[in-house]
Amino acid sequence: MSLQSSINTINQQSGLMKQNLNDNNLLQALKHCLNFLNELRINKLSPKQYYEIYMMVFDSLEVLLNHLAQTTQKKKKKDTPYLADLYELVQYSGNIIPRLYMMIMVGTTYMATPGAPTKEIMKDMIEMCRGVQHPIRGLFLRYYLSQRIKDLLPLDNEEDFNETVHFLVSNFIEMTKLWVRLQHQGHSSERELRYKERKELKILVGSNLVRLSQIIDDYQGGESYSSINYYAENILPTITEQIIQCRDHLAQSYLIDVLIQIFPDDFHFATLPFLLNDVFINLHPLLKKSELVATLIERFVNYHNNEAEMVGKLSLENKPQVDLFPIFWDFYVKLHEMDSELPIDEHSIFLQSFITLSLTYYPDNYQNLDTIYQFATEKLATKESGSEEQDLWFRLLVAPIQHFQSIKTLFKLPFFFEFYHKLTSVQYQKQLSLEIINKLLSDKNEQFSTTEDIDGIFKYLLVLIKDPTEKLDTAKNLGITKTYKVNNGEGIVTQEFLSNQEKICKVIHLIETPTDPFKNISNLMYVRKKYLNKEFKNIIYTYPALIMKILNKLRLIGYYVAELKKQGKDITHQELLITSNFKNLSVIIDELYHYHQEYHSELILKIYLNAASAADQLSQQSLSYELFNQCFVVYEENLILNPSHNNRQINPHDSLGEASVPYQSILLIADKLYTLRNFNKENYENLITKLTLYGSKLLKKQDQCRAVYFCAHLWWWCAYLPDEQDNNSRENVDDDFKRILECLQKALRVADSCMDPYLSLKLFIEILNRCLIFNVADDEGNTVIDAKYINGLIDLIRTNIDNLNDEEDPARAFNEEDENNQEARLFRFSREYFQRTLEYIAEEQQADVFEGIVV
Repeated sequence: MSLQSSINTINQQSGLMKQNLNDNNLLQALKHCLNFLNELRINKLSPKQYYEIYMMVFDSLEVLLNHLAQTTQKKKKKDTPYLADLYELVQYSGNIIPRLYMMIMVGTTYMATPGAPTKEIMKDMIEMCRGVQHPIRGLFLRYYLSQRIKDLLPLDNEEDFNETVHFLVSNFIEMTKLWVRLQHQGHSSERELRYKERKELKILVGSNLVRLSQIIDDYQGGESYSSINYYAENILPTITEQIIQCRDHLAQSYLIDVLIQIFPDDFHFATLPFLLNDVFINLHPLLKKSELVATLIERFVNYHNNEAEMVGKLSLENKPQVDLFPIFWDFYVKLHEMDSELPIDEHSIFLQSFITLSLTYYPDNYQNLDTIYQFATEKLATKESGSEEQDLWFRLLVAPIQHFQSIKTLFKLPFFFEFYHKLTSVQYQKQLSLEIINKLLSDKNEQFSTTEDIDGIFKYLLVLIKDPTEKLDTAKNLGITKTYKVNNGEGIVTQEFLSNQEKICKVIHLIETPTDPFKNISNLMYVRKKYLNKEFKNIIYTYPALIMKILNKLRLIGYYVAELKKQGKDITHQELLITSNFKNLSVIIDELYHYHQEYHSELILKIYLNAASAADQLSQQSLSYELFNQCFVVYEENLILNPSHNNRQINPHDSLGEASVPYQSILLIADKLYTLRNFNKENYENLITKLTLYGSKLLKKQDQCRAVYFCAHLWWWCAYLPDEQDNNSRENVDDDFKRILECLQKALRVADSCMDPYLSLKLFIEILNRCLIFNVADDEGNTVIDAKYINGLIDLIRTNIDNLNDEEDPARAFNEEDENNQEARLFRFSREYFQRTLEYIAEEQQADVFEGIVV
C-alpha cells in the first residue's frame, strides 16, 4: 500500500467522520475513525512517511476529541453513551492499533472529567500498549499516549506523584526498547539506512524525559521532600540503567544528551560522581564520551556565567558545594587507563573542556591547567603526530590565552611550554606565538622588568625571530601572498613576515625597568644576546629598535647623572657604567654592520650617527669620536662606490630634492657634527676636515659644490671651540674663518667648472646665499666674507645671466608658453631666484645689515 493511498483513505474517512459528528451520529463516526486508524497498521512506510500519516490521523482525532469534550459538558441525552461506557465500548475494536488509539483518545478525555478513576485508566492504557511490539507502530502509539496524557497526570499527593513518575519512566523504558529494536530489523545491508531512520525518530523517545523533568519541577512536596534527592535516588539510577543496558550507540548518545540538557543544573552538580563514574564509564565503547562531557561542562559554565551576570559574582548560596575539576579529572584518568587507544580527537575535546571548566571556576588555580598540560605532554603528544594531531594540540594551547588577564600567567605553567614544544609543525608554533604576542600587545600596561620575564615571553617568540624569509614557494605563493622586494630586489619577504618583525620590535619596547635604567639596559643586552641574534638575516628588522631603546635609556641616565653632578655627588661609578654600555652598544651596531652592510649601509650610518650624538650629549667625547670615525668607515666601504647608490634618476638642478647617496651621507654627517657640544677643537677639527675632504671628492660636480659649501658652516662652529689649553684665540678664529672662505672658493671653482652653464648659474646663486650667512660681524667687527667678495660674486652672476641671454635665439629662447623648453624654464627660475636674493639683501640693508653690498 502506497503513501498516497493511505493519505487518500485518511482524508476520505476523516471527512465522513466529521459529517457523522455534525449529525450527532457518534457510533457511525467512531466506525469511520477506526477505518482511518487502520492506516497506521501498514509496514512498508519509512519513519518519515509514517510520521506524515500519523500527523494527519492526529489532527482528525483532535476533531473527535473536541466533539466528545463538548458533548460531556451538555445535558446528556439518552442516545449518547457516557464516557465510561464509551471507553469500554472502544476496547471491542477488532485490530489492536485502532483499538489502542481509540482507548487513549477516549481514556484521556475521560480522565479530564471530575471523579474519573485517573490512576486506573493510566495503568490500563500503559499495560495495553505493551501489546504493540512493532518498533515504529509501538513508538508512535506511546508517543501519542505521552502527548495526550501530559497535562492530565495527577500530582495532588506523594502517592499520585510516585504513580505519575512510574508511568512516565515505564513509558520511556518501553519506547527505548522499541527504538533500539528497530536497528535490528531487516537485512544487515540496510543497517545504515535504519540508523538514519532511527535518528529521525529520536525526539519521540526524548519527549518522555522532558515531561518527567517538568513533573519533578512542578511537584510541591512536603518539608522532607527534596527534588534533588528524589532525582538522585529514584529517577537517575532507573533511567541510566536502561540507557546502559540497551548497549546502543545512538540511543546512549542521544538520551544522555537529553538527560544533561533537560534536568536542572543543581541535579547534575549533586549527581556528578555517579553520572561520570557509574554511567559514562559504562557506555558503549564506540560512543564519544568526550562530547557528552563537553556538553555537561558547557552547562556548568553557562550556569556560572548566568549567576555572575545576576549578582556580579557567583552567589555563595547558589554556588555548587562540589569541587568539579577533581571529579572530572579522576574520571578522565580512569577512562584513559581503561581505554589507552582512545582517539586523539577525543582526548582533545576532553582537555579543551577541562581547560574551559578550570578557567571558569578556578581562574586563579593554575595547577589545574598545568596538570592538563603535563598529562598531554607525557601521555599523548608524540614526535610522530601528524597534521591532524598537531592541529588538535594547537587548539589545546590556544584555548586559555585569550582568557588570561595577563600573558604572564603563562609563566606559571611550566608544562605549557613543554607541550608547546610538541608542536613539531613550525607553522603551528608561529600561529601560537602570534596569539601570544597579539594578546601581549593588546594589554597597554604589560612590561617585562626581569630576565625571567624576558625568557618567559621570548622563548615563544623565538620561532618568529628565526623565521626564514627568502624561501618562498613561487608556484604556491605567487599572486596569493603579498610580498615585497628587499636587498635591492635580490630578496623577497611577505607582508606577514614584516608584520611579525614589527610586533617583535614592539615587545622589545615593553622591556622596562623604570626605577633602574642601568638594569633596563642590561635586560635589553640580554634579550639581544640570547634571542635576537639567532638569525642574523633578520637582525636588520629588530636591532634598530633595540639600539634606539638603549640610546633613549642612556640619554635618561645622562640627565640623571647631570643632576647628581650639580648636587656635588660622586658620579665616577655612573660614568664608568655609561662608558661600558656605550661600548657594548657599539658591538651591537658593529654586528649589524657586519651582516648587512651591503644593502643597508645607509640605515647603519644613521644608527652610528644617532649613537655618536647621544655619546656627545653624555659628555663621552672619546666614544663619540670613535663612533664618528666608524661612520666614515661605513661611508668609505659602502657608500662611495656602491653601484646601487648611483642608479637613481637625479635632477642636478634641485639642491633640496633627491640626490646621490654619498652626497646625502655627507649632509647627514655634517648635520650631526653641527649639533655636537662637548668636543674639543682638535677632535672636532679632525672630523670636519675629513668630511670636507670627502665632500670635495664626490664624483658629480654639483654634489662636490654643495657638499663643500655645507661643510663651510662646520668651520664657523669650530672657530669658537676651545683648544687643548681651553683657549679660542683670535689667531685660531682667523684660521677657521680662512677655512670657511676656502670652502666657499672651492665650491665656486667647482661650480664654474660645470659643463652645464645653467647648472653653473644656479650653483653660483646658491653659493651667494651661503656667503650672505657668513657676512656677519663678530664682537670685534670682523666678517668672514666681506662685502667686496659678495659684490664680486653678484657681478659674476649677472655676467653669466647676460651671456646666456646673448647666446639664446631671441625668437624661441624664453617663450613663457613653451613647456618643452626645459633650459628656458631653468634659466627663468634661476633669474627669479637671483632677483629674490637681491630683494632680500635690499630689505635687510634697511636694518643696517649687509652694509657695502651693491644690489
